[in-house]
Amino acid sequence: MGSSYVYTGNPINPKYTINIGDKVLEKDVDFDLEITDNINVGTAHVIIKGKGKFKGVMEKTFEIIPAPARSLAFFADNTEFIYDGEPCEMKLAVKFGDVTLKEGTDYTIEYQNNDRPGKATARVMFQGNFTGVMSIPFNISESGEEKTVKKLRNISMISADEIVHGSTVTVISAAKGGSGEYKFAVFYKKVESEKWVTVHGYNDEPEAVIKPKSCAHYRICVKAKDSEGSISKKYFDVNVVAPKK
Repeated sequence: MGSSYVYTGNPINPKYTINIGDKVLEKDVDFDLEITDNINVGTAHVIIKGKGKFKGVMEKTFEIIPAPARSLAFFADNTEFIYDGEPCEMKLAVKFGDVTLKEGTDYTIEYQNNDRPGKATARVMFQGNFTGVMSIPFNISESGEEKTVKKLRNISMISADEIVHGSTVTVISAAKGGSGEYKFAVFYKKVESEKWVTVHGYNDEPEAVIKPKSCAHYRICVKAKDSEGSISKKYFDVNVVAPKK
């Protein structure tokens, strides 16, 4: 049993072996095991109680340490603002696997230089079950600058490019430029297959969840369409691996 484990969002039940001489004891036959406080960051407690031919109580502890910021996925609604006299703040979604973190509980945001035209930064500072700081730069343009319509760009993102079989990939669809009023369609397939599976057709819902059925290499296609019918595609490759034993 290790002394520390990284927070996963699920109960952590370390592997262990108990020996008496050359005999390996069997759980629920030779002893009962109780683990408490084993989800969130902090000290978890293990109580082992002998039964049958074995008596006595053994107590152990292990630490659950915060998950680092690099294990999280970040989705910002906008990184280009026009100054209107008020501080500019982005809408940010932070995900840990399929779970959306809560501002104020899991992280706080501190803005730098967001009250004037120029380069600004959102510093996302993690706490509780997560640790680290992530800086997200964004631009603020002068209010008098003419807004140039640019070519439609697909800036969609996915939560991970490798997952364990049985878990999911979150797709966050997004676009820039074009004529606005975007709609999105999401598809996926095994890399070697010719047949695409439709997750959803064109709609204005930016989030889609995909749960691959087997261990394989998959390809995800996100199509963004603006109000004038222009389409921009973006592809992602995801590797689905078997759980570690």
